[in-house]
Order: sequence, then structure tokens, then C-alpha cells
Amino acid sequence: MRTLVWFRNDLRVDDHPALYEAMAHGEAVAVFCLCNAQWRAHDVGENRLAFLLDSLHALAADLDKLGVPLRLITEPRFDDLPKRLTNLADELGADAIAFHEEYPLNERVRDSRVTRAFEESGRAVHVHHAGTLMPPGSVLTNDGDPYTVFTPFKKRWLSNLGRDALAPLPRPKAQRRPDVEHSHLSEQTDGVPRDRVTERWPGGAREARRRLDDFVEDRIRRYDDDRDFPALDGTSTLSPYLSVGAISARQCLTAAHDANDGRLRGGNAGIETWIDELIWRDFYRHVIAQFPHVSRGEAFRREMDRVPWRHAPDELDAWKAGRTGYPLVDAAMRQLAETGWMHNRLRMVTAMFLTKHLLIDWREGERHFMRELVDGDFAANNGGWQWSASTGTDAAPYFRIFNPHTQAERFDPKGEFIRRYVPELAKAPAKTLFDPQRHPVKDYPRPIVDHKAARERALETYKAAQSG
Repeated sequence: MRTLVWFRNDLRVDDHPALYEAMAHGEAVAVFCLCNAQWRAHDVGENRLAFLLDSLHALAADLDKLGVPLRLITEPRFDDLPKRLTNLADELGADAIAFHEEYPLNERVRDSRVTRAFEESGRAVHVHHAGTLMPPGSVLTNDGDPYTVFTPFKKRWLSNLGRDALAPLPRPKAQRRPDVEHSHLSEQTDGVPRDRVTERWPGGAREARRRLDDFVEDRIRRYDDDRDFPALDGTSTLSPYLSVGAISARQCLTAAHDANDGRLRGGNAGIETWIDELIWRDFYRHVIAQFPHVSRGEAFRREMDRVPWRHAPDELDAWKAGRTGYPLVDAAMRQLAETGWMHNRLRMVTAMFLTKHLLIDWREGERHFMRELVDGDFAANNGGWQWSASTGTDAAPYFRIFNPHTQAERFDPKGEFIRRYVPELAKAPAKTLFDPQRHPVKDYPRPIVDHKAARERALETYKAAQSG
């Protein structure tokens, strides 16, 4: 039996259920669909696209070693993929298609239409679970409802977790190469500026595994202490690789479990905290799968769509450019512009500044992050923004408003991170770094909003929205 294995955000050959099962029961031909117009509509930016394509090149090389040809389909939008994929199956004499489930609404509609087209043509459809450690619908309350708060979700997640979550599939055995023409990636993926991104973020499963091994060997044990300090090398830097599936969450969980002497709870605090981050990743994906209105750009807490967001394009532009007059916010936004990535603590700081200090719609920030981030992932990005804006599931209470100055003093106490990305302040004394309004610096902007006044405005606005 010949099976089309449809790769999407799962660009690896290790721990790949769809590929493994297809090759175990017959012959596999890989296919990847380039849907540039659809991706642009989903705010996929150049950084993520460049990283994805670099990872796709690495995948093609890994597939070639297994004797699996890779075919590319270029189709602007999802709409015509059922026809294009069934036509490819006709051309290659494929009996089935296999893929991994995805959770955003448009992707689920796409997969449903492809499934219908293949079944109507008399072909089998094999849908596998690989995007989360626990599939959506498997972690529910006693009443059978999805969780909307993380802590009880985590407790049930841990109690329901099966041993297969700690058993990544091996790489399939190589097959005899079928008489199928390969697609030439260089001809179909030219025009995307990859160098700036891939020098910092080389794509592919090999680099992902190297980063995981390096992290687990040392830094993971200090993760609980170091993760909030952006000047330190305290995080795994695996988020881009997880976002395109160059490595699986199951591979990550297994590595952490093994490093913690076979425990998911207890043991080293840093390892346990990092495992919690993998559970958060599952949580947000479950939310996307089980609450479709979130994929439509709505607030998870629908009553929070009553917040009268301000139309302030000049302030939005200042935030994007890192010219707010708040050094930690500006350093973070410039890190994003320069590297295509932002430290997780700073994602919360900058998101809360936009939504609480400036009262600008969280969707503006969500869109900007997706267009800039190399690790842009809809579920994680949406979940983070709605948490910071107090509109989401298990969100920060509306009265929680980070003070950017105290955040800088606490998490960048020597000003190393700020000096790295805000050169105007490179020679400024520490007190100026945290609150330059007290000691103005030439060429550095004054704050575009007063913290105390902005906080009071946000509290009044959110309180009124909640009361209806």
C-alpha cells in the first residue's frame, strides 16, 4: 500500500506517527503544501516562514536517507487542497493519506474537507495524534467539560498521562526508493530571505535535538531560577523547533523525565518547572480545539470584548519600534525586531504594557507578534496575549498590571539586557536605566504614558467592562 504522508507543522522523521505507521505497513511518499496567501492571512511572517523553509530543507534530506521522496504542492489557500491532494494521489497511485491532527479552526475545516475528498475517492484516511502530549478531549472535568483554569488541568493531565507519552517512536527503517519524482525545493521556495533568521536559528531536527541535549545536560536544572532573567542564557530556545515540529513535545518530555531520574513531579525544581511549560503548551492547544470562537479573533471571556480599546496608532507604532520611553519594554521590542524572538518574561511585560498602559486592543499585539516571531504559534501566542490582557482563560486578573520599571529592577538588575538592545542607554547609570524620566538621556524618548495615570485608567476601564 502506498500512502501520502502529509507534513505540516511536524517537520521531522523521528517520533512521527503518521510516517512511522505508513512505512511499517507499506510505502510512503511525503507531501508538503505551500499556501502563502493563507499563511499571510494567518499573519505568518517572514521570520517564521524562513525558519519553516529551512526546516523543510532539512526534512527533505532526512527523508531522502529513508528513501522517501518529497513532493511539494503550491496552492495559495487551503480551499483547493482537497482537489490538489487527490489529484496527486491519482498521479502516484496512492491508496491512502496520513497526517497529524491540527487544532485551529481553519485547519480543522481544511482537514475535514481533505478527509471527505479522499473517502469519496475510495481511499483510506489515517489521522494521528502528535501535536500535544494529551489529545484534546482527554483531559476533562468530572462533569465532562474542558478545563478553563490551568492548575486543575495540570493535576488531571498528570493523572491521565499514559506511558506512551514517554515513549517516542524511533526513526522508521529505510524503504526501497519508489519510482517517484522529487520536487526541487530550491525552485519552489526561492525569494524568502532566510540568512538573517537561519544564522541564529538553523532549521531542522538535528539542530533541535542538539539544543534539547545541551539544555537538559546543564541549564534545565537552573531553569526555575534563571528563566525570568533575559540577560541570562536560561531558557531552552526550543520554541521555534516545537512550533514547526522539528522536535516533538514527547521527545522533550521524555528527555526531561529521564534527566529527573524518571520523575515528572518532585526531584529537581528546574526540571519540574520546565515540564510545567510543556503542560501549558498542551493547555492552550486544548483551549483552541475546544473553544472555536477563540480562533475567530474573539476574547475567550466574551464579556471582555466590551472593553473600549483606544485607537492610538502613534502609540502603537512607538510600541512596535521600541520607542515608548520605558527601557525594558523598548529593549524587548527591539530584541523582537532584531532577532525574531523575545524572552518569555518580556512577552508578558510588553503585552501587558500595550493592553493595560496604552489600552490598545490585544489583537493588534497578537498580530504584530505573529508577523515577527520565528516561533509564531497561534495557540501559544493567542493564549499569552489573552492572559496578559485579562481576556483569556485563566488570565491574569485585570488589576494585575506590571510596572515596567520594577520589572526591570527585578529581572535585569544590572541593566545588561537593556544596554544590549537600547544603545542610547549603554552608558547611563543604573537608576536612569530603570526610570530615565528622572534623569533624561539625549536621544532616548520620554515615556509616552505615565505609569500611575495609565494604571488608574486601565482599572476604571476594565472594571466598567466587567460590570457591563
